[in-house]
Amino acid sequence: MKQEEANIHESPSDGIITQIIHRYLPFWPVLAIVVSLSLITSFLYLRSQTKIYVASAKLLLKDPQKGTGDTKVLDALNIFSEKKTVENEIIVIRSSSLMEEVVKQLDLYATVYNQGKFQVEELYADNSPLYFLADDKNAITAGGKYKFKIRWKENLVEINNQLIPFNGKLTIAGSTYTMLVNNNYNRNVINKNYFVIFNSVQSTSRSIIGSIKAAPLSYASTVIDIKLETPIPEKGVAILNKLFEVYNNAGVADKNQMAIKTLGFIEDRIDKLTGQLDSVEKNIKDFKSTNEIIEIGRAHV
Repeated sequence: MKQEEANIHESPSDGIITQIIHRYLPFWPVLAIVVSLSLITSFLYLRSQTKIYVASAKLLLKDPQKGTGDTKVLDALNIFSEKKTVENEIIVIRSSSLMEEVVKQLDLYATVYNQGKFQVEELYADNSPLYFLADDKNAITAGGKYKFKIRWKENLVEINNQLIPFNGKLTIAGSTYTMLVNNNYNRNVINKNYFVIFNSVQSTSRSIIGSIKAAPLSYASTVIDIKLETPIPEKGVAILNKLFEVYNNAGVADKNQMAIKTLGFIEDRIDKLTGQLDSVEKNIKDFKSTNEIIEIGRAHV
């Protein structure tokens, strides 16, 4: 009986892997350095990028077909009739007039930053050491970047080559600002590189409008989904809340103006009808007098 010998053959794939390992194994230090540098670069890049948050809210539009009795009367008269549509209200919400009012009330035309080692950090509300309030918000025409330092022990602010006391006045590019110190700010924080950027109300509002997205929840829905991209969540929430407040106030003012115009229209019509009735009555009297017509009243029994 013949004994057969088993031959073990190496698979082609194992041979290729072995060749690659033997070819590139001497260069493993270079590979390790490249991978390490890539990871460090990626970390620094992500660290330097500003995080963007999304503040969202929903606005419900009332159905104009389900108005009160007063509005139905006005609709029947067809006086200053107006229908709300989702598309129209989205245009109103993203309008410059409303957003400019938001910017003025929240004083968003002056933004404070801290220049860190890796990124620029926007400071808002309690995180900001100073608030810049313009005396005439409509007169802000120019912007600019100005570094400042706070001398807490001396109650002074060093900005634009000036030393200004806390809560004092600062004039920049023809506009005067009151610098209010945030008493809740941690004064023990050091090594901060503060600077402030001034913008006009119009340019600030345009920037915010560009970050707002508004759309109906569905095709037939009267609910508008509003989203605002912002690096500070608290700021985004404050802007949306103030925007709704301004939007509602504008709606109330518009209704009041419409009511005044409607009352004026009705009073004018009543005056004209009264004049016409007086004229008719006078013509009747003249006709009777001319033709000597005498009214005979009923005899009383």
